[in-house]
Amino acid sequence: MNPVRLTAEIVEAFAGTFLSVHYDGASKVPDFHRQVWEMYCSDHLQCACAAPRGHAKSTAFTLAYGLAVMLFREQSYAIILGSSEDMAVESLAELTYELQENEDIIREFGIKRFITEQKTDIIVECNDGYQFRLVARGAGQKIRGRKWRGKRPGLLLFDDVEDDEQVESTDQRKKFQKWFLRAAKQCIRLGGKARGHGTILHENSLLANLMKNTQWKSLCFKAHEGFDDFSNLLWPERYTEAILRSKRQELIDGNDAAGYSAEYLNDPLDNTDAFLRKDDFLPMEAADFCSEKIVCGAADFAVSKLDTANRTALVVGGKCLSNLLSIVDVRVGRWDPVQWVEELFTLQKIYNFAVFWVEGGQIWKSISPFLYREMQLRDCYINIEVINPVKDKATRGRSLQRRHRAQAMRFDKTKQWYEGYEMEMLRFTGTSQATLDDQFDATALLSLGFDNFRHVEVDDMYSEEEEEFLRDSRNSRNRIPANIPYPVGLAAIE
Repeated sequence: MNPVRLTAEIVEAFAGTFLSVHYDGASKVPDFHRQVWEMYCSDHLQCACAAPRGHAKSTAFTLAYGLAVMLFREQSYAIILGSSEDMAVESLAELTYELQENEDIIREFGIKRFITEQKTDIIVECNDGYQFRLVARGAGQKIRGRKWRGKRPGLLLFDDVEDDEQVESTDQRKKFQKWFLRAAKQCIRLGGKARGHGTILHENSLLANLMKNTQWKSLCFKAHEGFDDFSNLLWPERYTEAILRSKRQELIDGNDAAGYSAEYLNDPLDNTDAFLRKDDFLPMEAADFCSEKIVCGAADFAVSKLDTANRTALVVGGKCLSNLLSIVDVRVGRWDPVQWVEELFTLQKIYNFAVFWVEGGQIWKSISPFLYREMQLRDCYINIEVINPVKDKATRGRSLQRRHRAQAMRFDKTKQWYEGYEMEMLRFTGTSQATLDDQFDATALLSLGFDNFRHVEVDDMYSEEEEEFLRDSRNSRNRIPANIPYPVGLAAIE
């Protein structure tokens, strides 16, 4: 048998014909598997793929691709690299099982015997004398200078080569990346290929950096669009929205929402560079729910429903007598103007905003006539105030950052929107563009609006009729009647 140039179609056909019978819960091949096979079968010497946990990376890319490379004789010497020797041995054992027990593979590819059969090293001979070798090694193990029959490995195949411990600290990450690029990567022969897949566990992990390295071709996939957006499911036949929501909730209940973002969205959260600190997201307490507030809102508008477009975010906050700003409601979505106008009027009916702030600019100029016309038609008027646009997001967010770090904000963490909101807020670094920052922009605008809003005073909590009654009460030295509400913590007004 002569060497065959692999293609994605050949790998898929090989997997379906020879391997799928042993799959646990086999289902339709997802498109992203085909995309990765196509990349792996290309002429690019260095390729990396990030995909969610549980999406058959090892089966499709280590087992199916790894066996195809050897059996179709594209390469004859490969190293399988895992996060530890045990993990690499486990991967090699899967390939060994198919070569020993799969009668179809043995017959069609002429497997004759195992010249070497160790848990970390196998050499296989075919009927026509062709031999190939697979070696398993763990991260950090000696790998330099390996040769077999006078040649270096032609393929380095790494599978989930990083674990939580290896990305735990800056020193560990640097040490591992240095070992990989200086030792592991350099062990392959000139013109040899490196292929690897895994899940991004840290923003500065090896895999995350390979995604940004101009010398590597890479693909990055997530199970669905965003933490609170379950559109564009990556593998809907296997991972339905219900399954993914259940997995997300399990991690939320375990106080590890960031874990879901890393494992299923390849979007790990490194709070060290965050514009806002995680510890400053303080929950609303009983007194915060009961206190009288001046309630205002702010919006970051978008005008497209496309999956790749920005979203419209509406944020509602109330400021109490202690000048604490509580975020009580957040609405976000890829809506057209008709849809977000409905959301805005719904919020107006609930909260009766003292002020609703918007940012000036082209979007506001284009949508404001429509909004004001709707106010007139509905006979429902919102007190809109326009804030001059600030192009630099970090500058716009300074008010929010100062208020947040002073622990002068509270958040209703009981609401369903909260986890996705916090995740997005923590994504913003002030120096790099976040994938999603609409809720950050709206909250920053809300904080900026309250900066220019006078301090909340006791009289803000009463209507004109109540204020007139209170003045009469003071003049007659009477206490406030029990049926007149007053702010928490004030027993009476002299």
